[in-house]
Amino acid sequence: MTRCLKLAFLALAVLLTSAAAMAQTAPVVDVEFNETSTVPGQFLTLRITVLVPTWMPQPVVFPPLDAPNVRVRLPDRSTSPTSRRIDGAEWSGVTRRYLVSPMAPGRFALPEDRVTVTYADPDKPSEPVRTTVALPALQVEGIVPPGAEGLSPFIAATGLSLEQELSGTTTGLTPGDSLKRTVTATVSGTSPMMLPQLMASPKIEGFAVYADEPVLEEKDDRGLLTGTRREVLTLMAEGNGGGELPAIEISWYNLKTKAVETASLEPVAVSATGAPASAADLLTGRNARVLLMAGVFIAVLAFLLWWSVPALRRILRTRKEHRRAGKAFAHKTALKAIAAHDYSATVAALQVWAERPPETAQADRQAIRAALVPISARRYGGATDEGEARDWQTLAETLRRADRHRAASSPSRSAHLPALNP
Repeated sequence: MTRCLKLAFLALAVLLTSAAAMAQTAPVVDVEFNETSTVPGQFLTLRITVLVPTWMPQPVVFPPLDAPNVRVRLPDRSTSPTSRRIDGAEWSGVTRRYLVSPMAPGRFALPEDRVTVTYADPDKPSEPVRTTVALPALQVEGIVPPGAEGLSPFIAATGLSLEQELSGTTTGLTPGDSLKRTVTATVSGTSPMMLPQLMASPKIEGFAVYADEPVLEEKDDRGLLTGTRREVLTLMAEGNGGGELPAIEISWYNLKTKAVETASLEPVAVSATGAPASAADLLTGRNARVLLMAGVFIAVLAFLLWWSVPALRRILRTRKEHRRAGKAFAHKTALKAIAAHDYSATVAALQVWAERPPETAQADRQAIRAALVPISARRYGGATDEGEARDWQTLAETLRRADRHRAASSPSRSAHLPALNP
């Protein structure tokens, strides 16, 4: 009994020593997220450091850290080497810096994720060890500063301005004339993604209004985000009418002055005179040329289709017939008949397969005939059905083996090519 207790204690000591050794050589992953709340649109710094006792033959696979209502981006030089002394030894590794921003007021979660690390085994450096380390769930909070509670949407920046450009005269347009209103919002200290829509498409009598897709441009100048949002409205005069393009206002929180400010543009009056454009007017000049070119293109396309479809059908039909006449198609047909346990179709398909070039070796023919014997014995000789499925499987394997022999013995295509320098 005493001897058994000693052996048990010895085994436990060995296990504890092994666990301690493994803990000392396992990768160390530190997550540093000291500040977890900020004004929506502003960024917080999150650092993930990975350390190993040896070196890393492959880069660390960091997670993207995606989450709803949270923007995570990597700044320039986001990943850098690092080192640290652990238990008296020098460990090496890398640090990745993320910039995390809540996109709206409220508390949001970054879910649990994993880091994949590949490093050299301290005992066998030539055999890399690949492992994953779990990352804890994190929370980030967007806080609205006092006095800015009424902003919707909430925008916090160090600067925001609006500019507009008009392509020409805004009043007295005649049918067929056009006018473009281009509005550009320039923001600094946050991303232009925080900016709302600048212009809606108004309904103005006598005008058709078309909106282009907005264009966002973002720049990162040593960590300071700036950018623009540009929107374009095109007005096409159709007849008598008028109205105005609405004023534009954006209220925002100034991070420098700690106050709410407003950027605005005045409304623009527009008008058109004259009767609505007729169909004849629309078919003159450039419109007529465009329609003519479109008609020519459609006519050419129709002719090419009319000419090419029969030829394409013939080519496809010829290729299909050639494929069906090949040995590979016969092999596939025979396997289908075997899978269906159709004896008559199997015999006929095997005969076609054996007769098509390239020639089937005599040994393979004999092996297939031998595999057919127990199946035909059940069909015509009154044998029992026991083992029938196995016999069909044996026949299929024999056919596949014969086809592999044929493929291995066939001369390669390169053998028939002439020498490059005869």
